[in-house]
Amino acid sequence: MSDETQPGEFEPGADNNKTKLLIGGGIAAAVMLGAYVYANSGETVWSDTEAQADTADSEAEGEAVAAAEEPEPEPELSARGVIKAKEESTVASRMTAKITALPFGQGQSFRRGALLARFDCSSIRAQLAAARASANAYQTTYETNVELDAFEAVGKNEVAVSRANLGKANAEAAAISAQLKDCAVYAPFSGSVVEEIASKGEIAASGQPLMRIQSGGDLEAELIVPSNWLTWLRPGADFTFAIDETGVDITGSVTRLGAAVDPVSKTIRISANIDRGDGLVLPGMSGTATFKEPEPEPVPEAEPETPDGAPEAQETSGTDGRQSS
Repeated sequence: MSDETQPGEFEPGADNNKTKLLIGGGIAAAVMLGAYVYANSGETVWSDTEAQADTADSEAEGEAVAAAEEPEPEPELSARGVIKAKEESTVASRMTAKITALPFGQGQSFRRGALLARFDCSSIRAQLAAARASANAYQTTYETNVELDAFEAVGKNEVAVSRANLGKANAEAAAISAQLKDCAVYAPFSGSVVEEIASKGEIAASGQPLMRIQSGGDLEAELIVPSNWLTWLRPGADFTFAIDETGVDITGSVTRLGAAVDPVSKTIRISANIDRGDGLVLPGMSGTATFKEPEPEPVPEAEPETPDGAPEAQETSGTDGRQSS
């Protein structure tokens, strides 16, 4: 049998070589295709969960920056209060008598020294006339006894008794005359009538209220604030007062603090001047006062103390620059 292979016969090694070549070519083509895809990809696409997390982080950072840029509002403190007149008084009768005149009615204004009430004092005037007549009689008796005593025609005792009787009569007349001053009541200040309590023609008893009056000039605010405000509230503190009845804002300044703290409510009353401006501001109006708490004063830094036993700094000479011993 010949060693040469005839055409058409099977060669075992040739098929293996072709298979290896095909496999190697396929691997090379796959590597080249992967390299091409990687080189032409513009950006990496992440999953939806990671994208949402990045968006939430960005929004949180934006909100934090916006919150940091906005300044914190200054603390405001408020308290309720009422507008009142600086001077108020209740006019009362100092005697038991009939009211004959009340010139001013509720809401009417008056000036200082104006007549507010007058009483019927005819009986008191009659008593005063009798007392003065009695005093004149004792005066005559005393003068006569003094002349007789000069001639030793009367005793010393009679002169002394007549002098005492004269003094008593004068004192009684003065007392009745003082009662006449209570027959009329005059205004202690300029203002207006807030309330009429009595009426003309009534019999007023001693001490009975007749009317309430108040000054018509400067007004003030009375506030009720927490007692712990005393740590920073001082006279001169400014505030804004919003009036409930009109909705108008006016300004004020604290003038004085109360003398005592209410132990139950833990509050204290304070008084303040107000600037009524051009708006309608009447006593009795209420509202809310708003304060701004002052910033605490900076604490001065303490100077560093030299420890015990530490050597002090040595002075240097201005001429040769040597250290002085």
